[in-house]
Amino acid sequence: MKHKILFTLSALWLSIGAFAQQDEIYTQFFSNALVINPAYAGSSEALCAKALYRNQWVGFEGAPKTLTVSVHSPIFRGPSGIGFSVINDKIGIFQNMIFEGAYAYRIEFPQGKLSFGLSGRVKRVQIDWEDTNPLVANDAGIPYAENSSFLPNLGAGIYFYNDNLYAGLSAPHLIENSYAGTTSEEALIRRYYVGTVGGIYEFTDDFKLKPGLVLKYTQNAPFQADINLSAIFYDKFLGGFAYRTNDSFSAMVQVYLNNKFTIGYSHDFNFTKLAAHHKGTHEIFLSYCMPFGKFGVDNPRFF
Repeated sequence: MKHKILFTLSALWLSIGAFAQQDEIYTQFFSNALVINPAYAGSSEALCAKALYRNQWVGFEGAPKTLTVSVHSPIFRGPSGIGFSVINDKIGIFQNMIFEGAYAYRIEFPQGKLSFGLSGRVKRVQIDWEDTNPLVANDAGIPYAENSSFLPNLGAGIYFYNDNLYAGLSAPHLIENSYAGTTSEEALIRRYYVGTVGGIYEFTDDFKLKPGLVLKYTQNAPFQADINLSAIFYDKFLGGFAYRTNDSFSAMVQVYLNNKFTIGYSHDFNFTKLAAHHKGTHEIFLSYCMPFGKFGVDNPRFF
């Protein structure tokens, strides 16, 4: 029984992909950069609170469900910024809770600001063996007592930005954690790297294009790329499409209700072998920012 369960869980994890095993996947990454790069903290020049809920592979039993809440702000309008994130991620019988704090220091240049960031996190991994529904009650092969691990980690990143473009490089996990699994073997959370680049291209006062790219790399896995292209109308509406290599196409929309409050939605259309077994992925995004001074009121930021 134990080996059968392990095989089923392994198949689920492998089908999710190399990067989803370690960290959460987001389609609206350009609006939630703090969770992939600590150097982003404070870059909005405002106190920003953001929440994102992702329901992946709707209708597929045990599919990932992720809730992320983050807050970041400059410190007293100075060059330093801080941020905090709480992430609740559930995949099958695995329940992950992550608490993360970030600090960034920005240096101003004529071309823009260069930010350096560090983060510290604690990840609690819990395995809910009671949800396995074994064929035999009280199966001795199921390690009910081995159900949680606490994994501390550090991250680092750099981030350059101005009003028209951004670029960043980060390593969210500097420590390669391992935790006791269901056998004598261990599951390893590998170090991986994230690169981001994007910007705003203004054609008229009422029409802008916003391209974005995220590249992810980890050892023994292929590059993963998220490519996004959105259009912004009247500084109020965003509509766009995204492509994730070897995984999905996405459509998204965001509404800037004012220069403080944003709401967004995206839908992923998966094209892997799992596509026949679920109804796509839904993602809802909310953001509220309180700008410091005039910046961000007359000149809204879109990243």
